[in-house]
Amino acid sequence: MESYAEKWTEVFFDEEHIVNTFQNLLHDTSQSVDDLCRLCLAACEDKIVLAMNVTGLMPFANNPEFVFPFAAMSHKQLEALRTDCKMLPDAMACEYDVDLYVLKIRQNNFEIDHSLLIFAAAVILYKGMSETKVLARGTCFPKFESNSDLLAHHANAILFQIVNSCNLKNGALRTSAQLLLKYGVGT
Repeated sequence: MESYAEKWTEVFFDEEHIVNTFQNLLHDTSQSVDDLCRLCLAACEDKIVLAMNVTGLMPFANNPEFVFPFAAMSHKQLEALRTDCKMLPDAMACEYDVDLYVLKIRQNNFEIDHSLLIFAAAVILYKGMSETKVLARGTCFPKFESNSDLLAHHANAILFQIVNSCNLKNGALRTSAQLLLKYGVGT
């Protein structure tokens, strides 16, 4: 029988949901390539945990800046979280500055599938990431133009940076390339 912990992680981090999850985790950031790189590094280095604050799910233990808002979750995702929270009676509440966090305690935390991480990063890059430009009057985040050589160049460079920053498991790149081909991304 499938455990509830596996069920909640699936509705956020499986092939069908991971791109949406990453987009929502980037929601409260500038949504730049720098933020995407930080998110991928956090996802690769941290275990996935069931931690929440008043606004949403914070799945990476050491990176509470990435929050998936409850308001953006599907009914299926909310129900999976609710079910898992009921099944795990032990919780720990933490205060940090003015925020309150709740962490459900379990013996097994889960790692994100590295091929899905690279797949999600590539889809987000090809579907409209921005770049960070610091100007004299402030910072702006222009979007890369779709289907351009500049987008392909930047996407490849950023994916190379992510791959070299993360300690990926063997075969992750091949599997992520197959997923990109399957969904027609970057071709």
